[in-house]
Amino acid sequence: MSILSMRLVGGDAFLEAYHQGSREPEVTLMFKVDPRQFKSFRVLLVLWFVQCFVLCGERHLLHADSRGDELAQWLNVRGREEYGEPPEKCDDLTFARRLYLDLVGRVPSVSELRDFESLSGDRRRQLIETLVFGEGTRGDRYTRLASEHLARQWRQVLLPAGTSVGASAVGVENWFATQFRNEVPYDEVMRQLIRVQDTSAAGNTPIVVEGSAAMQYFQLLGGLPENYAGNLSRVMLGVRIECAQCHDHPFTDWKQRDFWGLAAFYSDLAAGNGNVTESSSVTAGMIQYENVSYNAKYLWSEAPLERTSVALRSRLGEWMASRSNPNFAATAVNRFWQHLVGRGLVADVENLDQASPEARRFADEFGERFAEDGYHVRRLIAAICKSDWYQAVSQEALLDAELFYRPMKSVSPEQVFDSMEQSLHLTISRVDPSAPRWSGERMQLVSRLGESSGATPEDYAAGIPQALLMMNGRLTSEAVDLESSRLLKAV
Repeated sequence: MSILSMRLVGGDAFLEAYHQGSREPEVTLMFKVDPRQFKSFRVLLVLWFVQCFVLCGERHLLHADSRGDELAQWLNVRGREEYGEPPEKCDDLTFARRLYLDLVGRVPSVSELRDFESLSGDRRRQLIETLVFGEGTRGDRYTRLASEHLARQWRQVLLPAGTSVGASAVGVENWFATQFRNEVPYDEVMRQLIRVQDTSAAGNTPIVVEGSAAMQYFQLLGGLPENYAGNLSRVMLGVRIECAQCHDHPFTDWKQRDFWGLAAFYSDLAAGNGNVTESSSVTAGMIQYENVSYNAKYLWSEAPLERTSVALRSRLGEWMASRSNPNFAATAVNRFWQHLVGRGLVADVENLDQASPEARRFADEFGERFAEDGYHVRRLIAAICKSDWYQAVSQEALLDAELFYRPMKSVSPEQVFDSMEQSLHLTISRVDPSAPRWSGERMQLVSRLGESSGATPEDYAAGIPQALLMMNGRLTSEAVDLESSRLLKAV
């Protein structure tokens, strides 16, 4: 009898290592093998490895689509079934400008455009993977810029138009940037916002969820449970339920008990932060409004939740971000599609519940695939950008709402400044007191242009104050001054 020592990865440890792209942890297995039986042992060993890889393949079928190619192909095919043939593709330079604006928040530099034009093969695919997945020598920089830009977009989604923003908004935005940079799955990011500070069912002990961004968001919305619940429903489910706050919704099936049943999950937060109102309560799960008590319950459900050992908001997070929720994944892909293409698959992204089954069918199927892929944001973005629909030429609005068109998109105030900074060769050093990014000029421009920001990428409502700033502001004046313009000196 001889002893054969081998290093193998075993069972669940193998699956965990496979998920994380690692070969660890490894375990040493000692086998006593009769030399006469070694051939049979080798066959069994091969079968064991095959079983492990089959298991991984079954659980992560779509993870092989590591760059979003299969999902992009599905979008091309499914879109043609829904809309017919897409419009012709835009030219390469238009595509590059569009991609840089959408992914890193600014126009490309001359050197970046030259690098793009020098690429051989499928240059569009290569540029997408460079900007989305941070490949190449500028990878780390692109990853940081892309995360920060995407965080700004989601800050605008989270905060309704007219919300007074300040340091708390910056904290929320920075937190989002960290989540996207670390590739935290979309559903887990949203669960952290849902949980805020949770309270155990047993003892009302606050359980602080990672970071304070969720509490900052809660405070930005006035520190009221009804405001927070209404916004989470709008942002994550595409349901505008706030009209049912004072009375049953006049045009849909939402009732007052639906709105306050959702708000009841946060009833303890207002009182715990000194913001005591009529709707405040010291206990999560029950809330009062106009002398009527409402117990916490899920939307689309009549029965209130029963108390268990699992904290209420943790349960809400699991329900809201679950694949069984009819709106969560569909709303997510609808918002990402709107951000990148200009108009949602369902145009009214915040009233998804009012769309007909036929109108939302594409978004529902797309959402299912996003969920199957583990809510991986970068792969989702890459797939959309690789699709024929993203790369189509921009068009004027069509009278036939059932046909696809890619609208002209307005750029955000931050995109305007960052593109001017790039194009005009503005100084960016923190130690340079004249650098517009740090001297307050960026904040002034973003604030002024932000006054006219629309609710969707299609909206553009700039007026005289914005036009005057762009014509006569310091940035523009110095850009055309031969003595101070770095751009003019360079040429």
